[in-house]
Amino acid sequence: MSQQRLLVIGVGSELGSLATALLEQDARFTEILGIDVHPPRRRLRRTTFVRVEHDESTSFVRHVVAHRPDVIVHLGVWEPHARLGTNDARVATGNYARALCDSLAQLDGLSRLILRSGLEVYGAPHRGPADESTPTAPTSTYGHMLTELEVMVQDAAPRTTTITTLRFAPVIGAHVPSPLGRLLRLPIIPIDPFSKAAFQVVADDDAARAVAHAAAHGVHGIVNVAAHEPTTVGTVARQGRRIVAPVVPHTWRVTASLTTLAGAPLPDHVVELLRHGRTAISHVRDSGYLPVHSTRDVIKRLYSWPSIVRIAPLRPIERVA
Repeated sequence: MSQQRLLVIGVGSELGSLATALLEQDARFTEILGIDVHPPRRRLRRTTFVRVEHDESTSFVRHVVAHRPDVIVHLGVWEPHARLGTNDARVATGNYARALCDSLAQLDGLSRLILRSGLEVYGAPHRGPADESTPTAPTSTYGHMLTELEVMVQDAAPRTTTITTLRFAPVIGAHVPSPLGRLLRLPIIPIDPFSKAAFQVVADDDAARAVAHAAAHGVHGIVNVAAHEPTTVGTVARQGRRIVAPVVPHTWRVTASLTTLAGAPLPDHVVELLRHGRTAISHVRDSGYLPVHSTRDVIKRLYSWPSIVRIAPLRPIERVA
């Protein structure tokens, strides 16, 4: 069994922490380095964590080159309104991407690179489910971010490196900051009354297993990762016993303002999903990438999470003049 040095970029995210915990169980990866702006969200036993802000490119490159990784897992992607607003998410994702590309130019012997992307690169509206041969045609900010990331890394990576691009459906999990997940948990869900478009999601643990499988056995190319059994927004609302609010065209901006006040910002790629759906299939015949949970199962788990309960203080808080 050959020993390999592993680098996980974005180890502090829930997906990054889950995937790294799985990768730590693989004895082939002897030295594991994790880079992120935040520490891992779970205890990792064999991973050395280094905190690097997204605008510290010199420090980023120095740590990567010093580690001399054989395998790189790049999960350093900020979805708009997951943890950062749209502009900040675009800047942070671009900064990490450029720093990664600068590092790749100085690496010898890199055998495998796993890149996180998303179904948003296919754009909307789209007839039928997209497969890996479907051309990218992004029509949202997040879709453009991911497409640019894919192109940058493809151009910068050594030709001898196996690149696996994982295009995920929206990742949903109890601790995953998902704008779609927040929206679907609102008591009232906006809906396009003229659309019956379907969409898919993927559970966080299924996404983590796909990342770990790609790091250990990755194919060269693109893999769509989405739960089976697509659903519709109306079906989800009934499943979660939510009220639907029909939204007519040209008023989605007002709707986004209202959902933001309710604690669920509505970026344009989520509006696309609500109006046009987003489905995909995969022609990669590898069971290691197949999600275990269906879309319905993931949504069921979404509505099983306990709600936030605000507890009033036992005694009035004294105000300081």
